[in-house]
Parts: sequence; structure tokens; C-alpha cells
Amino acid sequence: MNELVGFVNENNVRQKVLSLLSSKGKMEEKRISKTLRVVSPTIAKILQELEEKELIAKKDEMYFLTETGVKVEKMIQQI
Repeated sequence: MNELVGFVNENNVRQKVLSLLSSKGKMEEKRISKTLRVVSPTIAKILQELEEKELIAKKDEMYFLTETGVKVEKMIQQI
């Protein structure tokens, strides 16, 4: 779990994506990009990385936190 926290913390955009999904629930890639004001290719790469680490999942074009993602997000908030 600490490895995942470190992975998220080493990139500001990763932190912001997890935090955003934590507060909003499910969101589309385009909306995440607009909300965070980060260009689409960067968001796409970050979402892919987070999905590979099983911190987020995608269903019907909507991204959301997995159970692991929720736990990591809570740990980051406490730091």
C-alpha cells in the first residue's frame, strides 16, 4: 500500500485525479481533463497508469476509484 501512495504522490496530476474522483464519484476523461485544466493526452496517460495500478477502473466511459484507490486516497489525505 505504501508503494501505491508513493506512486501517486510522485506526480501532482495523479494526486489531483484521485482526489477529484474521490469527491465526484464517476467522471468521463474529457470532464476530468477540463476540471483539472490538464491537456487530454496527459490525462489519458495518467488514467492509464492509475488503471494499471488498479487504483481506478472504467465502466461505460466513466472512471471511478476502486476499493484500493479509496484506501490510497484516504492515506494520502492523512499525510
